[in-house]
Amino acid sequence: MAAPPALPWRAPPYTANVVRALARSTGAITALNARISASPVASSWHVRAAWSGFAVALQLQGIEIDEIDVFSWGCGLRLPDRRPIGTHLNPFDAFDGWRHALVTWDLAGWRDALPTSIGEFAESREHPPLIRALDLVRQYARIDRTMTPWLHMPVMLCGLGLTNVPLPCLAGGVKAFRMKHTPADTDWAAAFNALSRAADSGLERLDALEQLHRQGLVALLNAYRAGALPRLLALSLARPLLSPQSVADALDLSVAGASKLLDRAAEAELLVEITRRKTWRQFLTPDLAALFGFARPKRGRPRTTPPALPVSKDLAGVLEAFDREMAEIDRQLGTRSLGSGPTSGC
Repeated sequence: MAAPPALPWRAPPYTANVVRALARSTGAITALNARISASPVASSWHVRAAWSGFAVALQLQGIEIDEIDVFSWGCGLRLPDRRPIGTHLNPFDAFDGWRHALVTWDLAGWRDALPTSIGEFAESREHPPLIRALDLVRQYARIDRTMTPWLHMPVMLCGLGLTNVPLPCLAGGVKAFRMKHTPADTDWAAAFNALSRAADSGLERLDALEQLHRQGLVALLNAYRAGALPRLLALSLARPLLSPQSVADALDLSVAGASKLLDRAAEAELLVEITRRKTWRQFLTPDLAALFGFARPKRGRPRTTPPALPVSKDLAGVLEAFDREMAEIDRQLGTRSLGSGPTSGC
């Protein structure tokens, strides 16, 4: 049976607004790509970025859901005062398959997952990779009404050489790609600006996550008896929303012991309690607590960058122990970093 003809190639008009938006978006994506490739918290960042990217894809499908609800679902806890998701649908059915596809993607065969009616024409290779990726998403969205085209964007960007590994927070597009036969220049600019915001936000959250990682190392270095604190800190990087019961289950502790451990982390400003009650307590990492409105963001002039941690045998021991705990949490939760690259090399 003959394959259906490919959809027509579309390129944006290179107006001043489009070119500025294209340059800014490309710069933001490459900056994030450079930072994440050398980050010690890449694995945890990829988990959080996947929740963020999935939230964008759900919103493009017209599903009324906020990013905070996806984080809540990913951590297995329901946040207080949040409206429950309707039981007539399960918006998270595609998440596990998407995460698996991001981890196991193949550089040589990433185009094989696309429908046969999607193709790249000879003239498309003369355009920047970001435009080529967005046009592939546009073609995909025209024939597939599910969220799959939006979720495929990180793989397309990586396959075309703009990133080293798929960055989940870059999932998305614009609804005009699906609704309009020929998108206007404003639609292209909106797509570029959306990717710019996603990349900038991803970089800011990476900064905050690395700062939390650093604060955790300082707390462990200064602790008289670390106990289970390293395991809790490693868990909080991958699962930023915690409760005494969830910590007890993950770390094989009693609920009372987990509650005391959470209080200890909160005293060190590594977690923020977002509930004001004695039962059903919940804790969130400080960066997300401020982002989601559970804590006041810090105002005024930012603090100066603290000096580097002194090199010592004690610090080396703390780093080695903490790395082991993070690897164990990744294994326990089934979260694998995307930093290892594609199965065929990149």
